[in-house]
Order: sequence, then structure tokens, then C-alpha cells
Amino acid sequence: MCHKRKKTSSFFETLYEEYEQKIYFCAYRILQQKEQAEDITHDVFIQLYKNEKNLEQLDELHLKKLILTITKNKAIDLYRKNTSNIRYLENYQEETSKIHNNVESHMNELISEEEFMEIAYQLKEPYLQVFIYRIFYELSTKEVATIMSVKEATIRKQFERAKEKIKYILGGFLNEEAK
Repeated sequence: MCHKRKKTSSFFETLYEEYEQKIYFCAYRILQQKEQAEDITHDVFIQLYKNEKNLEQLDELHLKKLILTITKNKAIDLYRKNTSNIRYLENYQEETSKIHNNVESHMNELISEEEFMEIAYQLKEPYLQVFIYRIFYELSTKEVATIMSVKEATIRKQFERAKEKIKYILGGFLNEEAK
């Protein structure tokens, strides 16, 4: 049994020495990224190791074709995944930008610059600060609490009070819009 392991180990070591660079360069040509080509090389050898007994039966030409086919397929799959992720991120950024622009234009429709200055003037600290962090910087309650070094519950309460004060300042304008 020990003799057979040594033979198998020797086969795999020889396989690694002969094909490691070829696999890497094949993957790199497709992906154009060093780290991903290294990952593909690793993945190919894991697959080869799992099927080592079957590989020992192949002649050199068929073994080479099989290894390069596995490499190309894995690299192409990762390339497609990368492309899909890039498209997703581009679409996400585009949608986020549209939403932000829509929110900003909607806010401009709801509140003029003069009204905003009136709100800022009448809103006392820390309500103004909480309002600005939550609305304009789009920070979460937790993030604002961390920045201001207070409890989240305090930020929630201050934000609620700021909204009520703004409704009062605008003369119920926001309440009428909601109806």
C-alpha cells in the first residue's frame, strides 16, 4: 500500500512540475489577473488530485488536452462571473445614482433653499446635526450614534423630534403632501 502511495505521489508531483506554469499562463491569458490565475491553477490541481487514478491511465497527449480543457473552462467560468459582477455593479451604481438624483430633485420640489435655511436656522443642536447626518449624508442611526458618541435610542428620538419640528416649521406642508 505504501509503495502505491509513493507511486501516486510521484505521478502527481511530476504532473505538478510539468503543468503548473502552463495552467497558470493559460488562465492568465483569459483572466488577465494574477491572483485569479493563481486561484484557477490551484482549483485545477485540486480537481486533478481528486481524479488522479483516472489520469494515470491517460497517455500524455490526452492528459495534456484534458488539463488544458479543465483550465480553460474554469478560467472562462470565472471570467463570465467577473463580467456579470461588473455589470451588476455598474447597474447598481446607475440605479443608486438615479435614486439619489430623484430624491434630491424631489427634496428640491418639496423644500426650497429658503425653506431649508429657515429649517436650519430654527432647528437647534443636536437636532440639526442628526437631521443632516441622517438625510443628507444618508447615515444609519447606528453610524450617527457612533459619530456623535451617544446611544442609538437618543439619535432615533432626536431625529423624530427634528422631523416634527420641520413639519411645524413648514406649516404642515409635509403632512399635506403625504395625504
